[in-house]
Amino acid sequence: MDIFIGIALIVLAAKVGPALARRIDSRSATDPGAARQLQEMQERLEQVEERVLTLASDSHERLVDIEERVDFAERVLQQQRAAQIPPQGN
Repeated sequence: MDIFIGIALIVLAAKVGPALARRIDSRSATDPGAARQLQEMQERLEQVEERVLTLASDSHERLVDIEERVDFAERVLQQQRAAQIPPQGN
C-alpha cells in the first residue's frame, strides 16, 4: 500500500511542482521573497521525493521477504502432505 501512495506522490509532485515553480518564477521579478520561497519549495520537494523512494524501497524489501516466507511455508506444507499420504500400490 505504501508503494502506491509513494507513486501517487511522485506523480503529483512531477505535475504540480513545475507549474508552481513557473508561477513563483514569474512573480520573482516583482517579489524579492519569491526566489527564496521557490528555493525552499524545491528543497522540500526533494525531501519528499527522497522519502517516497525510501518508502518504495522498504516496501519492496518487505514484499520480497513475505514472498520468501510464503514459499517456505508452501514447501513445508507440501512435504507434510506428501509424508501423510501413503503410496498407492497395485
